[in-house]
Parts: sequence; C-alpha cells; structure tokens
Amino acid sequence: MARILAFAVVLLMLSSTAMGVAQEKSVKSNSSKPTLFYPDDENRGFDNADPPSDAVLDALLATPEVKDTVEEMSDSKMDVDRVALRKLFEVVPVDLGGTSKNSYMVLGRFPMSGGDCNWFWIVRADPRMAVVLYSAGLSLELRRTKTNGYRDIRETWGTAATHGYRFYRYDGFRYKAGRDHVQTVKP
Repeated sequence: MARILAFAVVLLMLSSTAMGVAQEKSVKSNSSKPTLFYPDDENRGFDNADPPSDAVLDALLATPEVKDTVEEMSDSKMDVDRVALRKLFEVVPVDLGGTSKNSYMVLGRFPMSGGDCNWFWIVRADPRMAVVLYSAGLSLELRRTKTNGYRDIRETWGTAATHGYRFYRYDGFRYKAGRDHVQTVKP
C-alpha cells in the first residue's frame, strides 16, 4: 500500500511539473502579441501602441465611421490633416491566424469613439490593407478557436440595463457578427 501511495505522489508531482511547463510555454508563446484589448482596464492590449502607418490610416479613412467623423470634425472647424488624424488612433500588431500574419488592432480616441463605448477596427495587411472588422464595445478578445483559418473574436459591451457578448467569425472576406449573449443587470 505504501508503494502505491508513493507511486501516486510521484505521479502527481510529475504531472504538476508537466502542467506548469505547459502553462509556462503557453504564456510565453502568447506574450509576444496581446489577445485581449480592454482600454478601460489600464489600456490593456494597447500598452505598446503606435500611431497608424500611412497604409493603415488610409484603410481607416475609407470606413464609414471614420469618414462621417472626419466630416463632422471639418464642420466643427477641427483640424483634420493627416498628422492630427493619426493622433486619434492607437495601433498594435496582432496575429489573426490564417495566411495574414500582418494584421493590426486599432483603437479610436475621441472623437473616434462612442460616448459609452470604444471603437475598434481590425486591419488585415495581406494581400492589401483592408478593414475586416469594425466593432463598438468595451473590449475585444482574440479567441483560440478559428473559422476559415482566422481567430474568432468576442466583443463585450454593456449599458446601464444590460451587458453581453457578441461573437464574430471570419467568412473568408471579413468578420461577421454571430450569436449574442445578453444578460439583464439586476438593480
């Protein structure tokens, strides 16, 4: 009986060590590029952000959200030259999977944001710069699961009365909204 107990203890120690090594490798392999983007939590995910390159800025300027905001800024006599516009975005590289290793998560700063939410864009660089997702929410998470070779994405959002999740999956050209999970906030 003592031998069996000793064997079990050794096995437990070995499995714990193996699990620790596996977790360490997982953390190390994911530490190069962030997968959770939550600006309201000490700018999580955007710690090492840069302004957008010319190509990324051009892709953003082609989206309806940015076009409309630039038009409103112009009407309000705000500065809308490229230098000023570049300051309204934070960009970090991300790995979406698939064949495109050069993709970027973009966060808009006021006025490129909502009154109660953040504006996010994902710009895929291959084969050309293209916005493959626009999302208005509190955070985005690049999931481990994939659709059509690209990582699935979970957006969190909330209001005073509800909060929830929205899932996005890649359809071969861009990310499409999938199922939502909504929960009512109890007073």
